[in-house]
Amino acid sequence: MASPLAGPAAYARAIGLLARNPSLVVWGLVPAAVTFVLSVAAVWAAISYGDDLLAALWTEPDAGWLHGIWVAGRWLLSAASALLSLFVTPWLVMLVGLPLCEPLAERADALLGGPPPSGGLVAGIVDALVSSLGILALGLAGAIAFGILGLVPGVALITAPFVAFVWTPMFLAFDLYDSTLARRQIPFRRKLALTFGHPVHSVGLGLIGGLLVSIPVVNLFGLPIAVVAGVAAVRDLETRGALRG
Repeated sequence: MASPLAGPAAYARAIGLLARNPSLVVWGLVPAAVTFVLSVAAVWAAISYGDDLLAALWTEPDAGWLHGIWVAGRWLLSAASALLSLFVTPWLVMLVGLPLCEPLAERADALLGGPPPSGGLVAGIVDALVSSLGILALGLAGAIAFGILGLVPGVALITAPFVAFVWTPMFLAFDLYDSTLARRQIPFRRKLALTFGHPVHSVGLGLIGGLLVSIPVVNLFGLPIAVVAGVAAVRDLETRGALRG
């Protein structure tokens, strides 16, 4: 059984590998920049459209105590929208940022004792993108289903934390594992079984990864760390014999 510290340990290994091999960072610069732009755009859109939503629901009143409440509501809605965008951003990164990190993952894998880079740069990115689309569709479908269940009074108290702290991290962990498992010729169903069959390992990896890729500025260095941590986590599973069969 995996230790609750398996996820954090993978990030510690990733930071150590990047520190010893600065050339790896170069392979993460473009994906990190793309992720940064995505996260900034998501927060900006959430704040901007939050104001529009409030204006549609309640026209700004004249000066007075009602105006003070309106201003407070505007700030609260903007803050809530920005916070919500941090939960949405990992899904955007899974679709766009992680496939672009395929060259980084290949080189990190080789340094950790895995197979050498294939050399098929474009093909690797395309394969990762196709896989990301599949897992994104599955993960979002589940998140929407849980969101609908959350409309039932009281159920949201269970579904909201589950989606935020279990469901989304598990699917982010799958995407962090994906390219490394693909290089070992492991099929899609087996990847799912490995991800959900080691929930402590996967949730720990995904929770930290979600923070690293969701927060603007942090994700400039957080995305490469998360990708290399995914490689390190797969190597850990491999050395423990979890990939056999």
